[in-house]
Amino acid sequence: LSSTGVVREPLQLGPLNDRADRERAEGCNDTPSPTAFGNQQREKYVSKVVSSVSLQGLEVDEAPDTRQRLSLKAGTTSSLNSRASKRSKKSLASRISGFFQKGKKTVVPDFNGQWICVSTWGLDEFLKEMGISYVKRLAASKAPWPSWEFQQDEDKFYFCNHTMMGPIKEEFVANGAPYNTVDGHKQTLECMAFWDKNTLVIERCGPQGRFREERSIDDQGILVFKLTGLEEGQNTSWGRTFKRKSP
Repeated sequence: LSSTGVVREPLQLGPLNDRADRERAEGCNDTPSPTAFGNQQREKYVSKVVSSVSLQGLEVDEAPDTRQRLSLKAGTTSSLNSRASKRSKKSLASRISGFFQKGKKTVVPDFNGQWICVSTWGLDEFLKEMGISYVKRLAASKAPWPSWEFQQDEDKFYFCNHTMMGPIKEEFVANGAPYNTVDGHKQTLECMAFWDKNTLVIERCGPQGRFREERSIDDQGILVFKLTGLEEGQNTSWGRTFKRKSP
């Protein structure tokens, strides 16, 4: 009963279906705090760096959530299959084009032999962007540099990476066909090797994401290695240079 003598019906409140209404009614705010956001980003990128560096013999063990691994694997597998399909079509077009260019054969670099690492660049910045702690970055920077061994017959490769985690061996053909290998954490990676002009490229998909390796030999005979993450938000690279060991 109001002051004017008019009887008013009680106000009926409907369900709070609108998210904004629920937030105002409950006094909540879903915006993550800077600390929470930073932790989310760290978890996201730390999980993606494990395969890329463990295959290079570096230990930065950070186990991602199982559901995240399954989700990433499903996405990266389809991505690799798509890339392989496109690469196959491109290779077919290249072969057809090459058929009409008699006498013009692309000479690929000769990676045969043993290679000694002489420098490393960008590793600390790469790990830092991925959210790896200072202690583990310091340990990675002090890890012994690896040596590589290649046996090559044109597009066919046997590769052995001698690291502090033990030898990591791999056999593949650089023709764009998918193949599997195992990294330093005994995780299976789905890979695809191909030539980009005179650069040997290997794209890899693992439980933690996708990355691209490039290997080339410069005019001074130095083997140049570069690794780049292919996941959204990754914009740094790291690499090494190697000198061929004298027989």
